Amino acid sequence: MNFDNTKDLDQEVLEIKKSLISSDYNTQEEKDFFADKIIVKKVKKGELLLKEGQFIRNSYHLFKGCIREYYLKDGEEKTVSFYTAGDSLSYDVNKVNQVPSAVSWECVSECIISIYPYEVEMEVYRRFPRLESMCRIETERQYYNYKTEVNNYLSSSPNERYENLMKTKPEIFQFVPLYHIASYVGVKPESLSRIRNRLRTSSTNKHS
Repeated sequence: MNFDNTKDLDQEVLEIKKSLISSDYNTQEEKDFFADKIIVKKVKKGELLLKEGQFIRNSYHLFKGCIREYYLKDGEEKTVSFYTAGDSLSYDVNKVNQVPSAVSWECVSECIISIYPYEVEMEVYRRFPRLESMCRIETERQYYNYKTEVNNYLSSSPNERYENLMKTKPEIFQFVPLYHIASYVGVKPESLSRIRNRLRTSSTNKHS
């Protein structure tokens, strides 16, 4: 997917970009750099930020909407994760080593994202060492959270995965079709319906 840094007249996008370059945390030199380099875009529902087999050239931060991560197995899409507002998407090892992606990133709703090309990240690290340190710490935090999420997923049942999704990312249910959620949980859509019915019945009994 191609992005450019042309002026986007969408007010919501402009407000987000303005907030990114006006932070009191940044020096004036940093603000000037980001004003020129940061790309903020609205992306249509159904568009792919990344396709399986492509080389990862950008990192993304999601401000609005929902992005689904999935891979293909025997021609069937297997949903791995959902990203919502506040989440970042990046595979640093793949970018550095130029390894093709094993997954795709699909916008399952209209999204607002910021785009950070790998070359811009490297320029930030060269010019602003303090920001490199901050980014490294954030990367380590995200990696820890990712490993925790994977371990919890692998050790949980489909029912527990669904309940955890409701607790941690309830907003995705307004964006994501249930068959994608069923894929993430690891069951067929009809099995997900039974899980949802059991939880509704259990909730009703508790409050009766």
